Parts: sequence; C-alpha cells; structure tokens
Amino acid sequence: MAVDTDTNKRAHTDGVVKKRKPLRPSTSRADIYVTRDHRKFNSYMRRARKLLVERNYPSVTIHGLGAAIQTAIKLAAAVKASLGDQVIMDTNTHTVTLYDDVVPQDELADITTQTRQNSAIQIKMSLPSVVRSQIFAKTPR
Repeated sequence: MAVDTDTNKRAHTDGVVKKRKPLRPSTSRADIYVTRDHRKFNSYMRRARKLLVERNYPSVTIHGLGAAIQTAIKLAAAVKASLGDQVIMDTNTHTVTLYDDVVPQDELADITTQTRQNSAIQIKMSLPSVVRSQIFAKTPR
C-alpha cells in the first residue's frame, strides 16, 4: 500500500505569495500580542506586570501565533516567576486559518487566495483575590 506524502503540502503556485496579516478579534488593553522578536521581551514583561499589579486588571491575556508561541510561553513563565509564582494561568491552544494572496506572474491572470493553518496559544494570567488585596493594601493611593 503506497502512502501519498504530498497531500499535506501546499499546491505549487506560479506567482508571488503575499501573506496577509492574521485576523484578530476585538482586543482590550489587557491583551498582549507577542512576536518572535526577542528584543521586545522586556517591554512585554513590563506591560504584563504593570497591568496586573499597578493597574489592577483582573487578568491579562498573552497571545502567540506560530513561531511566537515559544515567546508567549517564556513570557508567561517569566511574569509568573517575577510575581512569586502566585499567578493563576489558564492556557488554551487552537488553530487559526490564515489567508494568502497569490499574485500571478502573468499580468492578465487574476489574483487568487489560498489558505493555510497555523497553531496559536492564549495564556490568561490573573492574580488570586487574596494576593491582589495584599498588593493594593500596601500601595499608597
């Protein structure tokens, strides 16, 4: 019995593939979308800590797509460690459909659209109410 290994590969296209930006649901200030750029890691860290501790947000959600999943997990672990491992984390993984435009080399042909699947992660982080009350009892108003 022969196994066809080409079924999971994308079809060959004659043209240039232009990747569209992924569609995002409506966001709030408590959503942090990370990229795989490690230079932004400290700013992501400061933002997550600021939202949880200084701004008293009930939760912060870290989003990572594709290659940024590893950065999202590292960020969640770093935030948890920096707050004394007292952060409650709820992790959700899913698959996102992404759309690409294929611009043909032949100028008379129409632009076509192709789809592909990519993994994504959402990490919802929150402080327990006991910890939040202790932090805000110490904070001068």
